Amino acid sequence: MRNDAARLEYAVATICPEIEERAKRSQTALDERNLWWELSCCLLSSQVPYALAVATADALDKRQLLTSASGHQDELSKEIFEVLRQPVLVNGSFRNYRFPGSKSVQLASARASVSQESGELCSLMGEFKNATCARTWLVSNVSGIGPKQASMFLRNSGISYDLAVIDRHVLNYMTAIGLYDGAERAISKLPQYHRHETALISHADRLGFAVGLLDWAIWIVMRVAGNRGTGRALA
Repeated sequence: MRNDAARLEYAVATICPEIEERAKRSQTALDERNLWWELSCCLLSSQVPYALAVATADALDKRQLLTSASGHQDELSKEIFEVLRQPVLVNGSFRNYRFPGSKSVQLASARASVSQESGELCSLMGEFKNATCARTWLVSNVSGIGPKQASMFLRNSGISYDLAVIDRHVLNYMTAIGLYDGAERAISKLPQYHRHETALISHADRLGFAVGLLDWAIWIVMRVAGNRGTGRALA
């Protein structure tokens, strides 16, 4: 078990520099349309294959409903629903999005919250003193966004790599190296999430990488390890 943990840690540390370099190359100025694509993709990806969430976010982006919304929240929700209920092309096959009703309501609500707070998502993200404050606002004000989705949005949009995206792959890794014992299975609330994130940040600091880049590397390594039957699977 100790050797397995060492091999996983070595594999993660090995690919972190490549991910760090890729993140630097892709760094661009914040853009309203891109931010809404990233936020909608994170919200749509809950309990849904990521490729399907991406295709659905693309379909929504083509209509630019979230960047140009000016009408009533209920009307926007109906417009979004009409987009989400249409099949999208994923890996050569048309697939239906699983939750068009609830997600259309959540996306319209997100747009209303951002409009009320700051007008635009881009300006709102620039108002927070740090990523933790931004995440807290998102979790508190955007229905359907939990700590993991909020952290993913802030990481994927390049706003911050200081927060961890803790999914089942990361928890598998933390279990394998002794950072997580599996006793607390529900970490959807910020206090529990922050407790596990703090442990992962300490691990990332020891390896010399930002935690938002480390968890990306972990996700890649643990998917490969899982396909090879390595590591303990979590529900």
